Amino acid sequence: MAKINEIVINGFKAFPSLYKIELGGKHLLMYGENGSGKSSIYYALHCIFNSYRKPDNGKKYFDKNNSQNLINRFFIPKDERDIPYVAVNWYDGGRNVFLSAVSEEERGGSARLAELETYFVNHNLLNGFFNFTNSNSINLFPIFQREILPYKFVDEYSTYMSLMYEQIQDEASKLNNRSSTKKINEMIDIFNSEIENFIGDINIVVSDIYKNYFKTEDDKDLSIVLTYPKENPNPDVYIDGFRLKWDNRLIRNQKGELERAPNKSLIEPIIGIEIKEDGVEIPKPQVYFNEAKLTAIALSIRFALLKGINNDDDATPPEGSFLALDDMLISLDMSNRAKVVDFLLKISDKYKIYLFTHDRAFFEHFKERIYFANKSKGVAKEDGWLFKELYNDDTPTNNPKDFNSESDIARARKHYKEFDYPAAANYLRKAVEVMVNEVFPPKLSKQNDGAKHERLRNVLEISFDFFSKIQGFDLADLSRLIANLNLLMNPLSHKSTETNVYKIELKEIFAIIERLSLQVQELSIEEVLPRKEKVYLHLKEDEHITQKYEIELQQELYKYIVAETIGVTKPEAKSTRSCTITDGVEGEYNRNERYKGSLEKICQDIYNHKGKEYTDNYLELYRDKNNNVLNSIL
Repeated sequence: MAKINEIVINGFKAFPSLYKIELGGKHLLMYGENGSGKSSIYYALHCIFNSYRKPDNGKKYFDKNNSQNLINRFFIPKDERDIPYVAVNWYDGGRNVFLSAVSEEERGGSARLAELETYFVNHNLLNGFFNFTNSNSINLFPIFQREILPYKFVDEYSTYMSLMYEQIQDEASKLNNRSSTKKINEMIDIFNSEIENFIGDINIVVSDIYKNYFKTEDDKDLSIVLTYPKENPNPDVYIDGFRLKWDNRLIRNQKGELERAPNKSLIEPIIGIEIKEDGVEIPKPQVYFNEAKLTAIALSIRFALLKGINNDDDATPPEGSFLALDDMLISLDMSNRAKVVDFLLKISDKYKIYLFTHDRAFFEHFKERIYFANKSKGVAKEDGWLFKELYNDDTPTNNPKDFNSESDIARARKHYKEFDYPAAANYLRKAVEVMVNEVFPPKLSKQNDGAKHERLRNVLEISFDFFSKIQGFDLADLSRLIANLNLLMNPLSHKSTETNVYKIELKEIFAIIERLSLQVQELSIEEVLPRKEKVYLHLKEDEHITQKYEIELQQELYKYIVAETIGVTKPEAKSTRSCTITDGVEGEYNRNERYKGSLEKICQDIYNHKGKEYTDNYLELYRDKNNNVLNSIL
């Protein structure tokens, strides 16, 4: 079975001596501060799984005489056989070793490495997609050459596209103006044809991947198309043509005029990109879009290469194929990171996920999402996953050390079992804070000005008021949690004579956190309209006259699901002004602040004031600022 059982590193990058991490064929989620060594594990995998694609098998990284070597400077061989290397041991006992001073037989065959689909993504890769100034047009070929073409295998020619390009470069280095160009032109034609087909395959799915996995509800639709035209569409920006060619390069003379260079050379190709937003072309995406949107687009292009992404069984990757991801989401806020988590969890049945991050909040968020995903499947919360934390003790001759990562509630259970009840209470308080921040609607933790509430009690009391408005929500656990807050606030204040009572209270809080988290998750709460948003109530008095009332929300309007039925919260609101519409013509607004309460109460009060009988669904009577019936946007 081609699944990684163990990663072994010796004298490579951050590891001055032998280090092993046992995966057991599982996914890996690893947290480590900057400089802890987590990226060294990422690059060890990168080195192993890319070495056989390199002309020299990447020997330079382990050659102490090569300036590009990655040998740890504190590596001291124990004996003559102790040399720097990285290796993966397979789940079935096989082994692939990568180092510089052994034969190919000792190194391990590359067949098993080649049979897997492997993808490496980090922040530098994603940033390279759109790292262009306003004055430059986007050229994705360099990023394709470094990070994508090495993984594209051409069956017909039994080689990788990166190697095809390197062979063309090698052939070009031997040519002069008198050489026959038949061979290189044939090689170039094949390469251009393969690039065109490759880009065509990406274009088939990339827009759908963005739409299905990374587009937010309020975003406009994007059309993403990579281009590789035969003729130069923009000679003012790019002097030479877009496709790879062997030709006399166009240059500018001293007068600024274009002329042909006297000698032929290899002209690098250009891969462009066309992005349309709601059908309107965006000429400079790197300027128009924010970094989060550009990251989402880059991820969509990168993930368009994954097999089986659309549940196509015929394209399922070989078992053990993986994605290695290192601090790739630095530019994304938590809501956008959550979309990436959703995507990774969706494909985790096809690809192993090896994710490394220095962001503690993201690490804990991803871990909690895995817990709940496994719980919904009826399996153990850590099933199929390994959670690790990596730390460096600042002693350069020591290896970084990894520890099994535990959630706050797991740490609380550990202390509880060891009868250290004050420590258990401390971690339970942290677990409550995590639940509030990651499971409850995020705005419950914020004040009207957007600042976070400093006191946990405030958040829980606001949450109690919020959930009390959701029909069918059992408030018992939330009420008991609030009642037990003093226990969590002052864990050292209890006398030893209260130990038995203390133990019972703590045990109850464990159960409350688990039940309450699951209860809120099952609601699938989603914000529909923000606080301070305006909605408009239309009351038809007769065939000519309609009264229009502007209502301002004082709280967010959310929708949720209970027993497969969509419900909505009842946020507080108030009227601000009103006007009369006569035969479709809207009159001037007048101040009108007499109505307060929920949207339904305001609707009832207005109907009563007008002497009308309220019998309709109030959501059908309100419209948003875009004149959409409120019920239709739910």
